[in-house]
Amino acid sequence: MRLRQIEIFYHVYKEGSISAAARALHVSQPSVSKVLRYAEDQLGFDLFKRIKGRLFPTPAADELFLDIKDIYDRIGAFDRSAKNIKNRKGGHIRIGALPSLSLTIIPKAVARLRALHPETSFEITTAHSDDLGSALLEKKCDLCLGFSELNDERFVSQHIHDIELMLIAQKGQLPGGTDGVDLRTLHESDFIGMKDSGPAGATLGKRLNEARAIPNEVVTAHTYYVAASLVRLGAGLSVVDQFTANSIMADGLDQFPFSPPIALPVYGTRLADAQNSHLIAICLDVIIAVIHEQ
Repeated sequence: MRLRQIEIFYHVYKEGSISAAARALHVSQPSVSKVLRYAEDQLGFDLFKRIKGRLFPTPAADELFLDIKDIYDRIGAFDRSAKNIKNRKGGHIRIGALPSLSLTIIPKAVARLRALHPETSFEITTAHSDDLGSALLEKKCDLCLGFSELNDERFVSQHIHDIELMLIAQKGQLPGGTDGVDLRTLHESDFIGMKDSGPAGATLGKRLNEARAIPNEVVTAHTYYVAASLVRLGAGLSVVDQFTANSIMADGLDQFPFSPPIALPVYGTRLADAQNSHLIAICLDVIIAVIHEQ
């Protein structure tokens, strides 16, 4: 089916009649009927049956509509993107970041960038570590922030900061007033683990093995915020990065650094041949400034 046939079928199916579809498309009824009939001829089966003067979709039409609705929605998204591109005046930056960064550092940085460069627009995407490289290669993002360096000649990665992993516990569960807790505190303790936590999970796992500390993982969560809620309710201890720890701290939670510290590097990465590298550099400078203020 051609796009015009898809458009006609979509509106006839959605509106329930040829006349209503013609009004929605601002065309004549005969033209809608002609395109619809030609589409049926091409497909080799009927899309609608006329019963007592009314159109009813066939089972084949019901099945096709599921796919055509998706196509039509994507065409609408394309139109909106084209309009957005036309209205841009100061450039557009798409930022991809891990959840712990996209929920804490990135909003502050983008708000500051908007104040400095009000004509620049932004798009923020939350992604897991394994998805950041493909997001750059597929041109879905211009700049990605994560905890691992992308060692590939197609990328330019910049080490911008180091952050610590923090132990979070229910208020009063662990004694306070210490400069740091030993990793052995986690040994045989009820623990809220993180699924698909990338470099943070790998770093913690390595250090736990070195310390011969084996937590009793009673729950595996998919987000730090779910883990923090479980800790607040007394389900166990958990480990998050310091940005997340600072953002979720409230009544009911304590946070502790480890001694010795467990550090994670933060990298900003772009494509080596990025056409808007100057704008990316400005964006990265502001992100670095915000990180250093935390």
